[in-house]
Amino acid sequence: MLLQSERGSWRGAGGLRNRSRPHCKVLSPGAGTPPVSAHSISSTSSESSISDDDTVATSIKSGTTIEGAKKEIACDSKIIYEFGGPVGVSALMVGFPILMSYLFICLAVNHGRLQNPLQWEFWVQGVPTIIPTQRAIVIYLSFNVFQYITAATMPGIRVLGLPVPSLGGKQLEYLCNGVATWYLDLVLVTFLHTSGWFPITTVVDEIGPIMCVAMIWGIIVTIGTFVVGCLFGRTHRMSGSVPYDLFMGAVLNPRIGNVDLKMWSEIRIPWKILFFISLSAAVKDHEINIARDLQAGISPEVWSFFGGLIEMDEIKTSSPMLFMLLAHCLYVNACMKGEECIPTTWDIFYEKWGYMLIFWNFAGVPFSYCYPTLYLLNRSHTNDPIHHSKMYTVSMFIILLAAYYVWDTANSQKNRFRMQQRGTHVERNAFPQLPWGTIHNPTYINTEHGNKLLTGGW
Repeated sequence: MLLQSERGSWRGAGGLRNRSRPHCKVLSPGAGTPPVSAHSISSTSSESSISDDDTVATSIKSGTTIEGAKKEIACDSKIIYEFGGPVGVSALMVGFPILMSYLFICLAVNHGRLQNPLQWEFWVQGVPTIIPTQRAIVIYLSFNVFQYITAATMPGIRVLGLPVPSLGGKQLEYLCNGVATWYLDLVLVTFLHTSGWFPITTVVDEIGPIMCVAMIWGIIVTIGTFVVGCLFGRTHRMSGSVPYDLFMGAVLNPRIGNVDLKMWSEIRIPWKILFFISLSAAVKDHEINIARDLQAGISPEVWSFFGGLIEMDEIKTSSPMLFMLLAHCLYVNACMKGEECIPTTWDIFYEKWGYMLIFWNFAGVPFSYCYPTLYLLNRSHTNDPIHHSKMYTVSMFIILLAAYYVWDTANSQKNRFRMQQRGTHVERNAFPQLPWGTIHNPTYINTEHGNKLLTGGW
């Protein structure tokens, strides 16, 4: 996953000194090693021995000591079974699609109430709601292809990732054009909806089949990436257990052209799909409420803008639905505007591209995180919408925006601190640039590993 699932920073490995003010130092903006020229590859190279020169190069680029760099190289190739090893990950790979199908059916057919999954009638009634359709296949795969094309062709800044130990300390280059693709998406979706060529409500109408297509696609990509990595000798940190290596991945930095597939799948696919699901549900909720008012003989109020140049019906989407839409919009926009911070995260630097990242980015994240939105829409369908007092609603929106500010600036501070150390920090103007998102004179402590741990900011 992206920012919310970053399980730690590789740069922070090693023991820490006592956190006291005498150990704190100030890092000037741009201080650290100068930027290193990018090295572009098609995919990760196969594991190979690392020379002493590579160790020195890695330590220089990462700001660690030589001993620290040696530890990084050793850890990078070390196999540690997670998630219960081969047996545990096998259960997860089988269980996740079943669990997602079960929860969706409970939501779609039984209004969110959990049912006995051992009852045959439950599956007979629910499976038809998730069977893939030709339309769902076209929608999902077209979205993926379009996101790849825009990721490969739209303008954006180029940033360097962390030194990769298995590549002798090379820093890979990443094209960060998420903002441009995001704005293009919004313009295109608006045009398709208003023209009637593709109403955005189609997404939520086909949500079950699209989810099933996404799960199948995630499995296909997982197997395909594993096979291609093995055939072309691009594997890294392999355990020798096929189920475990399928789950954790075989390839570290898979690329097609100038697009890093791992970062692309983490940024462009899950969060955009999640937002468009919420947008689709919000528009659907609006249409349901408008139709209900018209049936009751109530004409919608018309809003006029720019002296009558633009007219539209009043928004009838419920406040809880607008709350979910705003939350998902804030998140996906943050991912796009701060994309240059992603290459320094744990998922990009260390995790390989396997089932864990592929399935959950293609299917798990967007089609699980949308449950609250779908629940609200179901309540609207049954003419039992959720309502809160104005004071409660306003309070929730204020809390959301305040929490977003802390989350956005905290992630910005830590990632820009890493970039400052390596001289790769780039000033951005993507909206919104929040106050205190960059610490210009950050305090830090030196770790025994040889790198710096941020103590300033949040």
